[in-house]
Amino acid sequence: MTPGLVSVVICAYNNWPDVEMTTASALHQSYHPVEVIVVDNSSSDATPQEIPRRFGKLVQYIRQPNRECAGAYNAGFAVARGEFIQFVDGDDVLAPNKIQKQVEVFRENPEMDIVYGDFRYFQTLAGPANWEDVATQPEEDMLRRSIVLDGQWVGITTLGALFHRRALERVGPWDETLYIEDDDYWMRAAYAGCRYGHCPGSPMGFKRIRPGQKGKNASAMAQGAERVWEKALGYVTREPYRTWLAQELARRRFHVAVTRHDLSRREALAKLAQARATSPEAISALCYAAGCAVIVLPGGSALARSPRWRPIRRVLSRFLHFRTQK
Repeated sequence: MTPGLVSVVICAYNNWPDVEMTTASALHQSYHPVEVIVVDNSSSDATPQEIPRRFGKLVQYIRQPNRECAGAYNAGFAVARGEFIQFVDGDDVLAPNKIQKQVEVFRENPEMDIVYGDFRYFQTLAGPANWEDVATQPEEDMLRRSIVLDGQWVGITTLGALFHRRALERVGPWDETLYIEDDDYWMRAAYAGCRYGHCPGSPMGFKRIRPGQKGKNASAMAQGAERVWEKALGYVTREPYRTWLAQELARRRFHVAVTRHDLSRREALAKLAQARATSPEAISALCYAAGCAVIVLPGGSALARSPRWRPIRRVLSRFLHFRTQK
């Protein structure tokens, strides 16, 4: 490890020319020293030719079979020399003073393991300008906040976070078997006792919205989230966190059962029964009966997804939350 050095690990997969801007944003930070590692998951575009040609010895270029984001993060960290580690996807952009601001938080609070901050979504397609700022805030209990969402995402992303090396060594590798590897990592880090610090102010980076992103696949995201919470039940033993996990997992399974049109009636009923068994407190007998009715009635799942049913879904969601907190 080189004290003070920040290693920026970029995951690239068919991101050209966007990855050029990502790499430049890492090299042109107001903070120094920085090393940049580009891990290419076997891109078939111009990435393998253009990154070495345009940046040369300024970056370390690694090409490997496609192991998704988690595999690229693991490969990059394996060769990183920095005291601090930044992970970023090959179509996102770091703010020019991002690393400087977050290193300052580390210097002021040496006990911190992960420092996070706000970020901004921006569009990649032509048309009227459209962006969305995702605000974060200090959290007293990050494990609870990662489990009990209360209808609001905590807002932590790899783009907006900076890791101290000791946090990654404590938590271990990113899980390459999961679709949503970052939610898993935040939860594992919190359970491992990593201390999170908040960096206030302007966005830490800019996250691109484009067609074909993983987050656009609603079905895969729902299954991925279920796997993250299911995995967490395997290692979270402390109460009340384990109970909260079971309740959240039950609600997710309930949602999948009544809204997934690609499930057969038998599969949906089995998922609903699984939700009830996971946490009878979260899925009451009344909610279970209502879910059965939605699944069995012709067109029930389509109605459950219809905008006309939004008021009913809100009432049901509030009831589920009430049952959880009771």
